[in-house]
Amino acid sequence: MAYPPFANLDMSDLSQWLLLFRYHLRMARVRANCAVRRSWLMTATIVLFLVVYAVAAYFLFCQGLAYVARLPAAGSLLSDRLIYVIFFAFLLMLVFSVAVTGYISLYRSRETSWLLTLPISHRVVFLWKCFESAVFSCWGLIFILTPLLLAFARMRDVLPSFYLRALFALVPFLVIASVLGGLLLVGAVRWLNRRQIIVIAVLVGSFACAGAIRAGIQDKVAVETSGLSAALTFQRVLHHTQMTVSPWSPSTWVAGSLIEWSRPYESFGGLLYPALLLSHCLAGFVLLDFFGRRWFYRSWNKSIQQTAHHALRRTLRKPTTREIERGYPLPSWLRHLTGRPLAAIARKDFLTFFREPAQWVQFTVIFGLLAIYAGGLRQMNGEMEQPRDLYLVAFLNLSVCALALSTLTTRFVFPQFSLEGRRLWVLAMAPVRLEGIVLQKFVSGTLYSGVIVISILILAGFNLRLPFGDMLFFAAAIAALATGLNSLAIGLGVLFPNLEESNAAKIVSGFGGTLCLVSSFIYIIVFILLLAWSRFPIFRNNALNPEWWSHPSSLLPLGLAVLLTLVVTSFPLVFSRNKLKRLEI
Repeated sequence: MAYPPFANLDMSDLSQWLLLFRYHLRMARVRANCAVRRSWLMTATIVLFLVVYAVAAYFLFCQGLAYVARLPAAGSLLSDRLIYVIFFAFLLMLVFSVAVTGYISLYRSRETSWLLTLPISHRVVFLWKCFESAVFSCWGLIFILTPLLLAFARMRDVLPSFYLRALFALVPFLVIASVLGGLLLVGAVRWLNRRQIIVIAVLVGSFACAGAIRAGIQDKVAVETSGLSAALTFQRVLHHTQMTVSPWSPSTWVAGSLIEWSRPYESFGGLLYPALLLSHCLAGFVLLDFFGRRWFYRSWNKSIQQTAHHALRRTLRKPTTREIERGYPLPSWLRHLTGRPLAAIARKDFLTFFREPAQWVQFTVIFGLLAIYAGGLRQMNGEMEQPRDLYLVAFLNLSVCALALSTLTTRFVFPQFSLEGRRLWVLAMAPVRLEGIVLQKFVSGTLYSGVIVISILILAGFNLRLPFGDMLFFAAAIAALATGLNSLAIGLGVLFPNLEESNAAKIVSGFGGTLCLVSSFIYIIVFILLLAWSRFPIFRNNALNPEWWSHPSSLLPLGLAVLLTLVVTSFPLVFSRNKLKRLEI
C-alpha cells in the first residue's frame, strides 16, 4: 500500500528538508524540460546571451585589471585593493538580496502558508526558504564573479590549484552572506514594525549621505590646500576604501585568501582566512537553525496579524459624503485627467508598491546611490580642462543612469501585468479595457522613473557645469530612453506573462525578463552611440560648437535616435495589444 509522502510524522528535520529538496528539484527539472520542448528558440537565446556575456565580461575584466596593474609604483597595491572592494560590494549585495527575496518568499508567498499546514517542522520550512532565497540570489553573483576570477587568475599567472582553492573559499563566503541576510530578515520582522524599519532606513540613509558629504568636503579642502597630485589622490583612494579591508568582514577573508594564493610563494598565514571562513560558515548554520526555531513562526504570525490589522482598519474607515461625491479616495485632478477607473488602478499600483518594503527599499537604494554619485561629479570638474574629457564623462554618466533605469524597469515594470495574476478577471470586468490598463501602467512607470532620472541628470549636468542647452540635451535623451525602456518592459511583460507566480523576482528571472534586460541593453547601446555620433566633432576636434545641432552630420544620427525610440516604444505596445485579444482569463 502506497502512503502519502508526509505520512511518516517521525521524520527527522534533515529528512524533511531533503524531501522538500527532491520535490523542488523534480519540479525544476520538469519545468526546464517543458521549456526546452515548447520553445527551443527561447532556450537557445538565453544560452547564447549567457555565453556572449561571459566571454565579453572576461575580456573586459582582463583589460581593466591589466590597466590597473600597469600603473606606476602602485599597480599591484591598487589591484589588491580593487579585489577587496569588489568582494565587499558583493557581500552587501548578497545580504540585501537574500533578505529581500526571503521576505517575499517567507512572508508574502502562498506556498509558505501551504507548507505550514503540512506535518513539517516550522524550522524546516524556514531553513528551506532561506536556502531557496540564497540559491536564487547567489547564481547571478556567481555568474558575474566567474569571469572576474578567471581574469584575475590569468593576470597573476596562478597555479592550477588556485581554482580549486578559490571554490572552497567562495562556498563558505556565500553561505555566510546568505545566513546574515536570513538573520537580518527574521530579526527585523520579529522585533520591528513597518514604521520602525522606515525610521531606521531613513537614519541609515541620512548618516550615509552625511558621511559622503563630509568626505567630499574634506577632499575639496585637501585639494585646495595641498594641490591635486598623484600621491594625494592615491592616499585618498586608500582612505575611502579602508572599510573594505576590515579584519572583521567575511569579504576581507575571501579576498585576502585569493590574493595570498595568487602569489608565487606559499606562506603559513594563508590558512588563517580560510579557517575563519569555514568556522563562521558552520557557526552560521547553528545560528540560523537556532533563531529560525525561536523566531520564525512568531514573526510569521506577527506579519499575518499586521496585514489583517491594516486591512481591517482600511475596511472600517468609512468615507465621508463629500469624499464619495469627489470620487473617494482618488484625487480630483487625477480623476478628471484619466477617468475614475484608470485613476483607481493607478492609485492601487502606487499603494501596492509603497506597502511592500521589498519594493520601495530597492528603488530608493539604487536611485539614492545615483543621486550621491551625481552630486560627487562636482569634484571632477576641476580635473577636466578639455571639452573632450568633459563630454566623455557626461556621456558615461548618461550610460550609467540608463543602465540603472533599464535594471529598474525590468525589475519593477516588467512584472506589473503578471502580478495581477488570478485577479486579472476582476480587472477584465471593470469599466475599462485591458489595453487601457496596460497603457496606464506604461504611462505611470514612465512618469515616475522619468522624473527621478531626469532630475539626477540635471543635477549631474549642473555639477559638471555643462551649458544649459547641453543639460536639456541629456535630459531629453534620458526622457526618450525612459519612454522606450518602460514600453519594452510593459510590452514584454504582457507578451510573456506568468500569472501563477506572486514573487516579482521570480517573474523577472524567466525568459521574458531575460529578453527584456537584453533588449534594453541593446537599445541603450545603439541609442547612446547615435547620440555620440551626433556630437562626434567634440571628440574629434576637442572643441565645442554651440550650433552643432544645425549641421547635417548631426541631424542624421539624431533623427535615427528618435526613429529608434519610436519603434521601440510603439512595437511592444502594439504586439501586447494583439496578445491581450487572444489572452484566456
